[in-house]
Amino acid sequence: MRRQATILASLLALSLTAGAAPAKSHSGIWDNIRSIEETGDIVGARVQVFDGPKPYVLARICEGECPVEALRSSAVIKGDTITFEYRMDSNPPETLHVVGRFTRRGLILKTYPESEEQLLRPGKPYE
Repeated sequence: MRRQATILASLLALSLTAGAAPAKSHSGIWDNIRSIEETGDIVGARVQVFDGPKPYVLARICEGECPVEALRSSAVIKGDTITFEYRMDSNPPETLHVVGRFTRRGLILKTYPESEEQLLRPGKPYE
């Protein structure tokens, strides 16, 4: 009887731990930077996401040209959404509130106060 109870308890514990899925990682590089041939402008964004206990991003948002250095900003990741702040080096400086959604197609970003959604595809690290 004791052996059956032990086996039953072991099977129950195994089934509970097997059902718990590991947290999905969103760490990676997302990019849609492109050059407009007619004007020579560089537009788009590149975001490198680091999730974990203290998530953050390294981001470049290009409007005409790209900043030399990526901006590091803390991020909030909940499920498949991410939010972070991005400080533009404009005159006067402007802070954008960025909201994103991870999808099968890539990372869909929208910057506030006003901007259209843009799709960033998985990117490759700089060499």
